[in-house]
Amino acid sequence: MNIYIEQQAENSLNAVINECNANENKLFLLCDENTLHYCLPKISGIIPALPDGNKIVIPSGEKHKDLATCNLIWQTLLQQQADTHSVLICLGGGVVCDTGGFSAATFKRGIRHILIPTTLMAQVDAAIGDKTGVNFQNTKNQIGVYAPAYAICIMSRFLKTLPQNEILSGFAEMLKHGLIADGAYWQKLAGIARYSDILNMQLIQKSVHIKTKICGTDGKDENERHQLNFGHTIGHALESFSFTHLQSPLTHGHAVALGCIAESYLSAQKGLISMSEADNIRQVFNKWFSVPDISAENYPVIADYMQYDKKRHNQHLNCTLLTGIGHCIINQDVGRNEIFDALAYCLQ
Repeated sequence: MNIYIEQQAENSLNAVINECNANENKLFLLCDENTLHYCLPKISGIIPALPDGNKIVIPSGEKHKDLATCNLIWQTLLQQQADTHSVLICLGGGVVCDTGGFSAATFKRGIRHILIPTTLMAQVDAAIGDKTGVNFQNTKNQIGVYAPAYAICIMSRFLKTLPQNEILSGFAEMLKHGLIADGAYWQKLAGIARYSDILNMQLIQKSVHIKTKICGTDGKDENERHQLNFGHTIGHALESFSFTHLQSPLTHGHAVALGCIAESYLSAQKGLISMSEADNIRQVFNKWFSVPDISAENYPVIADYMQYDKKRHNQHLNCTLLTGIGHCIINQDVGRNEIFDALAYCLQ
């Protein structure tokens, strides 16, 4: 992965575009209505000016991370006569990066794409690791491919445009990184008291380093990369459930935060960490993330969503669990009743 951060990204972005040998007729920009308005002006002096026909604007929000949006992207690329030498610049958060990367990887069997993540979630997680994909039938990330970006350019200039819920969404992944890989990093993040202190480029770089190191050992998510799934087995199920059952769907990070609480509880119930450690983890997440109103009668519905989880093997549901603060173990078999108990713990 060619990842450029902060000043290096600002200095390298135009050079990266030039390396692709894509003139303005072969260079395309993907954004949503928010990043078009708030973020594109912040890099207007860095990337070439593009004709309007080469700007693809998609609706914002997780509900638009689907094949219908990909169809819009593919149609525009086809109408504008994009070819195998074309380059798609994806300027946006996780939805833009995931959907754009997948669309680029599948158009004409693959064109190059450059990611410019504009949200904290995208900078520390969604843009890192070569995964692309979209949701299908209200279930997370069911359709996708592995497709490395030509380059990833991370710049703090976009983060000041974010609302608090978007900052928190990315913060959940940062906290997860500390829990699975670096106890000292977890403690540092756990001590943060203000939103503004989250947007620290040194902390962001630490999370990028943790994720790239793990991904570098297991590019196709077959073994050690499963560490990154902590909080996501239950978290993805809660997020999918929220699409159709909650008036305000959970952000990805909010769902992951709840998933981390639940899977910390599972870790304690299996004797891998102490219950006091699980309670401390819940306290840290509850400082930032509210508990949605989900009754126990919905727990079976949430558990059913886990049957579509990519980590499921035959009838076994695998979770990554903690063995300590900063350490984890992958592929732990978890039963349905254990899931109900963990949901009760995180949603009480």
